[in-house]
Amino acid sequence: MKSEKRKILLVEDETLLREALKEWLVEDGYNVEVAQSGEEALEKVKKEEYGIVVLDLRLPGIDGLHAFEEVQDIKPGTKGLIITAYPSQETQDRAREIGLIDYLPKPFKIEDLEKIISGALDELDKKEAKGEDVWLELGAVSFRICTRNYECGHCAFAQDIQDRFGTISVIGEREVEKLRKLPGNQRLCRYTSVHFVKKEKAGLKSKKRARARG
Repeated sequence: MKSEKRKILLVEDETLLREALKEWLVEDGYNVEVAQSGEEALEKVKKEEYGIVVLDLRLPGIDGLHAFEEVQDIKPGTKGLIITAYPSQETQDRAREIGLIDYLPKPFKIEDLEKIISGALDELDKKEAKGEDVWLELGAVSFRICTRNYECGHCAFAQDIQDRFGTISVIGEREVEKLRKLPGNQRLCRYTSVHFVKKEKAGLKSKKRARARG
């Protein structure tokens, strides 16, 4: 998912500022929704996924800090940023304690706000991409049986896939002794799944064949 496609929730009770910030962010390629209060923001968070929530500190009803704490209860991992015309060391320290990524006093440069938002969403994208890489590495399981009693240094298969794929074993050293106690037909190879990491997906191969025929 690209950063510009991930939703931003802007929570600001001042109409002119709220609409101006939304317009600027939308023009810059972001998908922005707005709320006028902490309570309205929480209702939206229950129904939608947001990459980052930008909250004014002083809101009608619950303030921005408390609203973000509840956002975390509803959707853990959502990024948060406080903007405020009334900065103080106390609220800044509290913002840091509850995991807000930044605390931006008003008036601020719109470029500074965009830089914080962009950095936060890029970080989310990298975490998501890393998770996809792990799934690909561990997702295709061959169920190959070990025939060397886990003496991998003497196994041509283990050496071959390490040389070609630069991989590490899926099953760690601590688990090897447990595996050795299993019947021979249950002793799965330590490199069980990673042999298939670099294989193309069937859909991709089909598209390539179609292009070749065309």
